[in-house]
Amino acid sequence: MDYDKTSMPEGYDAARTYQPDVMADWMDRIVALVPVDGVEDIVDLGCGTGRYTAALAERYGARVFGIEPSEKMLAQARAKHGDGAIRFGQGGGEALPAADGSADLIFLSMVYHHLSDPAATARECRRVLRPGGRLCIRNSTQDRVESFPHLRFFPAVREIVARTSPSVAGITGAFEGAGFEVAGHEVVRHRNATNWASQRDNFARRADSFLARLADADYERGMAELDRHCETAPPDDPVWMDIDLLAFRVPATSAA
Repeated sequence: MDYDKTSMPEGYDAARTYQPDVMADWMDRIVALVPVDGVEDIVDLGCGTGRYTAALAERYGARVFGIEPSEKMLAQARAKHGDGAIRFGQGGGEALPAADGSADLIFLSMVYHHLSDPAATARECRRVLRPGGRLCIRNSTQDRVESFPHLRFFPAVREIVARTSPSVAGITGAFEGAGFEVAGHEVVRHRNATNWASQRDNFARRADSFLARLADADYERGMAELDRHCETAPPDDPVWMDIDLLAFRVPATSAA
């Protein structure tokens, strides 16, 4: 999906921003898979508006290069993050604008399903990472579709997930094929919203690639059903979603 041809970047932060405790939990889990020691240079691939870019720089005390194909997303990222440890550049996974062996960690959050060539991206990540370097992927997958809050009100999302989302096996195969070793995998129960009213506000911005692909009639029907549900939904009933967190490593002694 070309975000620059949509209005999604304008509403992205409002629709997708985490509560501080949610981001802290994710960073704890990422650091558990990829320890801080030895990580000095990070590539945040598909950085969007820089949500994880700043969090990675802070938690790892590292330099972070955010790479993003969307000019609209990059404009917002640059406006928010002027720290000397953070820089941004335009590019995609299939041709990373980074030198060979220049990173200790590459991070992708909700990016894999947008890659036009996952195998080429895996090879590029292998090129850019130093020996012993790590790669961490946070992504929704076909394996967790039953947990997606979208399905309750937008059943047509199921077909979109089947057509566009990766499986854990597919992700693993792409990176093992490029010479990576599996370093860890966890299914994380992510609090998508504090309650259904908040989730409704997020869905109303349509800053979600699944909802953006829906036919307008399906989207409007689902929003009407969600509005009715919010009239009686408890205000203290969080909305959850299962997300896969995978880590890979470059063998310390292997050649690129």
